Amino acid sequence: MSDVEQYSTVFKALSAPVRLRLLGILPGDDREGALCVCNLAEKLGISQPCLSHHLNILRCAGLVRFKKDGCSTFYFVDRSYVERQLAGFRKWMVER
Repeated sequence: MSDVEQYSTVFKALSAPVRLRLLGILPGDDREGALCVCNLAEKLGISQPCLSHHLNILRCAGLVRFKKDGCSTFYFVDRSYVERQLAGFRKWMVER
């Protein structure tokens, strides 16, 4: 995938307000107490299927990661990936 395609995927994932709110709620890594889907759905006031859809978009874009613990799945922001994408986009814009 080219840089432009990757930036497009990231920015599309960020285009929905509920996904931006999710990124604001999720911790920065799994050691900070990642949140499970049931807690996230309650905090956002949306159904678990709707939340799972939005989390999948963020995960496919590389913005969030998850870990499994038994039957529960815990999500967290991949901050280093977010920072690399934003820095790369900034550099790409300046060099044009």
